[in-house]
Amino acid sequence: MNISTFQRNLDFIKSLYSNKEWKDEECKNDILKAIEECNQKIENALGKSMHILCVHKPAITAVQKVAKKFPSTLSYVQEDDGRIPIQTAAASVGFQYIPILAREGIKHNLGDEEGRGGLLVTDPTQNLGWNALQFFANVGGLKDATRVEYEKLDAMRVKVMKELQQSCLLFKKDIKEHCLLRFACNKAATQRFDFLVEWDPDALLDPKFLHQPFATQKDAASKSAILLEASLKHFPNIGGLLFVQDGQETTAFDAACAEFGTEETMKILQDILSPKCNYPILHHAFVKAPQHKDLFMEKFPWAYQLKDHNGRTLQQAVLAAGPDKMNANKILFATLTDDQIRAKDPITTLYPFAAMAVGEHADLEKTFYLLRRHPSVLDRHTRADSTIQSRQRNENGGGGIKKKRKVEK
Repeated sequence: MNISTFQRNLDFIKSLYSNKEWKDEECKNDILKAIEECNQKIENALGKSMHILCVHKPAITAVQKVAKKFPSTLSYVQEDDGRIPIQTAAASVGFQYIPILAREGIKHNLGDEEGRGGLLVTDPTQNLGWNALQFFANVGGLKDATRVEYEKLDAMRVKVMKELQQSCLLFKKDIKEHCLLRFACNKAATQRFDFLVEWDPDALLDPKFLHQPFATQKDAASKSAILLEASLKHFPNIGGLLFVQDGQETTAFDAACAEFGTEETMKILQDILSPKCNYPILHHAFVKAPQHKDLFMEKFPWAYQLKDHNGRTLQQAVLAAGPDKMNANKILFATLTDDQIRAKDPITTLYPFAAMAVGEHADLEKTFYLLRRHPSVLDRHTRADSTIQSRQRNENGGGGIKKKRKVEK
């Protein structure tokens, strides 16, 4: 029997009872029960079909029609894995249907108010505790796919992410609340990762995400490389995440060394930071991790002569960080040249002797040492102050106070 024949039979039965040509109520009840059972089977069939949208590829409008007519199909649970359609779509190549499934899910209160149409409902598979949004940010898609195919799928997923964003189904706060950067931090999702980072770079510094080990995951080293490279791009002035501490005062660099070993970690950094990038990595290492300065000097000797974003040399950057930092890098102090002792900091305009004399860790012994080497800087410092004061007096009209003439009455 085809659908047309079945529809004609239903119309015939409806006509019989509507026109009161057939009055057997028991027969009517049996027919209604059969129709109800049939309707349930129809809903189940469509529910199953919702899980293979990527196979028969219906139009978005067709999915919308089915969801409107049979809302239960949105929550149809697949027998083998316990997923609902939006979860299946998020974890497969049927991801382009996620927005329509979420919108219809919201209309029919799928997953309650907090479930966002099923996007935030916990996926039952593998006991991972992931939701559909996290699966969508993470999955690659095809097995044995080429790099070009992965990149194409990744770009298509970014397009869907933007659609979710524009439809108010994906919010900036989701990036932190659901650790989406961590889920997208893999080679198959680099474009999604970049999209999320560009939207909220501060999520890289989120304590819930910071320094969480990748050791239990595949390609842990490459994931850490993606993360570190992004952090150096968005937070170059603080050395990316390398020396940011977590709640246990462990830096990302120390966490990586503990996870992959020092040599592997340095290899990751060398792949990211080549001599051509002119990145002053030593400035950050000497100031924030002086215990590792020798290691960084060995691996990044080309960075010794670079200046940072403030125009500071390595020595000036360490001096500006405070006397305690310079004392932790004694070799820098011992190798200060005459020109360096006579050079002012480009930001504070302090000479090295003055930089060693300020702050709670002031070191007067080293201050006097620098002055003994070049006492002329003290004269320069005094003359500079006098020049500034003179300029200020000139700007104030010569520094004199004009007396107001008394007007005789």
